[in-house]
Amino acid sequence: MSKKRPEWEEYCVGEIGDFSTTCRPFEIVYHVAHVSDAYRIFEDRSLRATLVRDESKLNKTRSSVTWLSPNTWANGSFYGNIRYEFDWKKLIQDKKFYWVEVMHYSPKAFRILVTDEMPSLDLEPYRPEKDKGPLYHDTAEDKWYWNGEMTGEFMLDGDLPLSDCKAVSFVDHHHQTCKKDGRSCPDMGRERSRAGAALLSRLISQNVIHGDPRLSRLFLDEEEERLHSDADAAWVRILHSFSRVKPSGKLTHEDEAAPLLVATMLDMYGAGRDIKDIKNVGSLFSSNEELELTLRKQVAKAFDISLKNVTDSEEG
Repeated sequence: MSKKRPEWEEYCVGEIGDFSTTCRPFEIVYHVAHVSDAYRIFEDRSLRATLVRDESKLNKTRSSVTWLSPNTWANGSFYGNIRYEFDWKKLIQDKKFYWVEVMHYSPKAFRILVTDEMPSLDLEPYRPEKDKGPLYHDTAEDKWYWNGEMTGEFMLDGDLPLSDCKAVSFVDHHHQTCKKDGRSCPDMGRERSRAGAALLSRLISQNVIHGDPRLSRLFLDEEEERLHSDADAAWVRILHSFSRVKPSGKLTHEDEAAPLLVATMLDMYGAGRDIKDIKNVGSLFSSNEELELTLRKQVAKAFDISLKNVTDSEEG
């Protein structure tokens, strides 16, 4: 009687160097979250592992995992707008792989458990350097490949600290599909810079990243000592939104109350409050220039960068 072929062989990585979608190299894996969940991740300083709740074979084991993937999304992510980026090689150091399953979505998704402990379920070990499946490690070149015609889903056993994160960027949310909340998702179709603006507003207004370079660096181009392109686009969206304020008061950037009022405006903006409410608070400033300068000073302080490196309305 012949031995049953492993499930993964049907989805084997293609030939290296043939530029096929079945053989895509990768070095970075991602976790994508909705804005509200992303804010909580920053508060926790960690991606918290969650129970596997879908139709996976792990859903009755009480297994808690952190979801990661090498995939990017041309038509928008199914998982939210905020993308955390991790170095794959560092992430898997001293860990083992176990084959979980293929989920018959469109496109199909392969799932591999990444852990340093024995799994609670009897799963077959997966050797990416030997087993002919959708994940392959070329040990001679120390390069990793996955079958890009599938969704790669790596289930990391346990929490993942933000100190391991390389950067945070923003992506569009898919217009019709959300794996978290389905059709009821309030972020369905949300554009990347709009979502990024909401997250940055809350992080700044609530002092979540102030004084913590491990968090602020995730939004920085450290060579240029300014916000990276995604974060800067989100900041410019905030700047443009606040330019609609019609000041009629006496407040300047030098007044003690100025940063407090700007923090209130940012918090309202991040929470999705009506622009009329934000305008009412902003009207206490003496001019749009004073409001903008106060805003820019708050950004410079939050990210510990020079004020001259914070984009102004003329640049944006």
